[in-house]
Amino acid sequence: MPVKRLGRPPFLSVNEVEDGDVFLIVEPPYLVDAEHSKWGKERYRIVVKKPEDREFGLRTWTLNTSTSNRLLDAFGEDDRLWVGKKIRVRKHMEFVLGKQKLVLYGEAYVDPQKPLEVE
Repeated sequence: MPVKRLGRPPFLSVNEVEDGDVFLIVEPPYLVDAEHSKWGKERYRIVVKKPEDREFGLRTWTLNTSTSNRLLDAFGEDDRLWVGKKIRVRKHMEFVLGKQKLVLYGEAYVDPQKPLEVE
């Protein structure tokens, strides 16, 4: 039986993401209760990877409310259907607890269509 890594992958940092990066969801989202959340509110977390960068590895992303709601609208309530979906990351400067910080937002990503080749 193969040995599996214990625990979750490291958290996704705003410093290792560029605006517009695309990530792939590799596990169903899971809920972190308010008691165990950094902000004292329920939050979903997802495990993601960069499909174009094998060396990047897996990261755990704690979703803010806006991102959770956008992804729920796009992917639906069945958490298993989220696996394999792509997300585009947006970085915005916002005030968080009175200080300006870069914040990550996610939105459903659809691969651009290739132009039709006309003969």
